[in-house]
Amino acid sequence: GAGLKYFCLVIIILPSTFFLSKISRADADRALVAPMSVLGKVSVPEQQILFNRLREKLNQRFHIVSHKVLVLIAEKGMRSIDIEDCTSSKCVKKVLSFIRNLELQFKTDKMFMFQLVRRENVTQLSLKYAAMSVPEITREIVTQTCRECGTEKLIQNVDILVQRMLQKLMLENVALPEKEISPSKKEIALPEKGTTPSKKEVALPEKEITRPEGDVTSREETSSPSPETATPSDLAEKQIPEQPAPDPYILARDSYNQHISKLLLDVTYALQIFRSGMFVKLEISIDSSGIVVDQEIIKSSGSQDFDDTTMMTLEEIQFDPLPDAMLKFGNYAVILQIQNSR
Repeated sequence: GAGLKYFCLVIIILPSTFFLSKISRADADRALVAPMSVLGKVSVPEQQILFNRLREKLNQRFHIVSHKVLVLIAEKGMRSIDIEDCTSSKCVKKVLSFIRNLELQFKTDKMFMFQLVRRENVTQLSLKYAAMSVPEITREIVTQTCRECGTEKLIQNVDILVQRMLQKLMLENVALPEKEISPSKKEIALPEKGTTPSKKEVALPEKEITRPEGDVTSREETSSPSPETATPSDLAEKQIPEQPAPDPYILARDSYNQHISKLLLDVTYALQIFRSGMFVKLEISIDSSGIVVDQEIIKSSGSQDFDDTTMMTLEEIQFDPLPDAMLKFGNYAVILQIQNSR
């Protein structure tokens, strides 16, 4: 519609910087993986397949504490050591005491909790990270939602889930330079004010923004009097040029696009499991509260899994509410090109 504003972002990944499989095992820490929590109808073999995959992927970064810890938990008559599963204060005290004993026994403070929830044809995977010294506080949590998914598709979602968690922990534990946390112009092609994105960056043209008259150099200015012939009034006008007020919408839009770019890192990390050089172009619509209410593929990557992973990960993102200056235009439509670099 005429009220919508469009903008284009190009997100490019640098695998050599972020690809987590390159993390040295020598730097790995110990971590405990709690028993898997399941809600809904999920067969025992499928549970075990997904749980094994989770442990395998976490083991790329951490030394996983022996599975015998699960036996110890079962011997105590506990199906879960997630405090959120407790329904009484007695349960909470028992879990806290047990976790602290595990912390001392296995000399680790890191704990992961994996949950699988199934309702009809929708499956949600959740991975939480907590310090065993304060297990009542969830330090990080990531989720993946999958519709009409078989075991193979769920395994892919487990991979994405772990990849996102490891990246969150990397950003939490390592003080990265500002240029790596906030993507640079090489990674995100944002059109400068008054310029048109090149065909290399954006396949679909962006609506041009009409500059205020004060931004355009007129012929009269180019033929203005020379200093020798200029009158005092001419010099006064030259010394105090009228500057047009910045467009509040443009300022708000540019700031909001930077916010979008940072949150889209979750999407690009999830795509690391695919062959490099793939990209998908899509349009998303963000409502006033920051929720993605619509998304449409404009140009497919050629891989259904790549496209689906992109869209599923976008659904999990909660953007900030739209700035006041953007509200009068309704939902904010953005064209994204999300790409793996070669």
